[in-house]
Amino acid sequence: MIVGIIGCGAMGNEICRALSGDSFPGELLLLDRHLDRAQHLADISAAATAVASLQQIVEGSDLVVECASVQAARDIALSVLKKGKDLMVLSVGALVDADFRQSIYEAARANKCCVYIPSGAIGGIDALLAASQGAINRVTLTTTKPSKGLETAPYVLENDVNLTLPGLIFEGTANEAIAGFPQNINVSATLALAGVGFEKTIVRIAVDPSYTHNVHVVEVEGEFGTFTARFENVPTENKRTSKLAAYSAVATLKRIIDPVKLGT
Repeated sequence: MIVGIIGCGAMGNEICRALSGDSFPGELLLLDRHLDRAQHLADISAAATAVASLQQIVEGSDLVVECASVQAARDIALSVLKKGKDLMVLSVGALVDADFRQSIYEAARANKCCVYIPSGAIGGIDALLAASQGAINRVTLTTTKPSKGLETAPYVLENDVNLTLPGLIFEGTANEAIAGFPQNINVSATLALAGVGFEKTIVRIAVDPSYTHNVHVVEVEGEFGTFTARFENVPTENKRTSKLAAYSAVATLKRIIDPVKLGT
């Protein structure tokens, strides 16, 4: 299998290093808007080659992994799917737009290819997908992050939020959270897609300057009963991204390749 990776930042680095270190049975094509960053990553992986254009990635790959940004996901998704190539979306916040989401789903069906959305920085998605086969009454995500992980969020900048004191700084729906924190709260989009949608998934975001990890607490109540899941995630070199999110992408890739499928 040839896997194209778009975005060679913290997430792309983690994915490339993990696959290269695990004797990945295939090739990696790397693309970044900064070509030198893709080339540097390719230089440390025998399985990887840096390329200069989206066309090279799409034409040369069996599966394209987007790990760049919400805007990049919107820009490249249809180009990949209309070529009949599989797509993994890590900037899941791009799917908050209902029209865009529908166009992605329709393109995948029309071109007989797949869109993969990993669980990311949280677990419990299998349980939520199973629970959604019955009625779900409530899905709530409470996320607490260190100050540095929130400094560039639009909501923080526009509202002059004080990040020096611990406390709740936002509460709203998943679509509102993604608009205000596009690089911080992709997990809410994954929860919304698996459960009750963007308008009904409630998100709370808190800051704690003493924290070094990102903490996510997922609470679900429905016909099946209830469950609560807590995750304390170590960040990558990019404080806005957790290692678990990168590992989730790697695990999804391995699951695609492996003939034995574990989980819902």
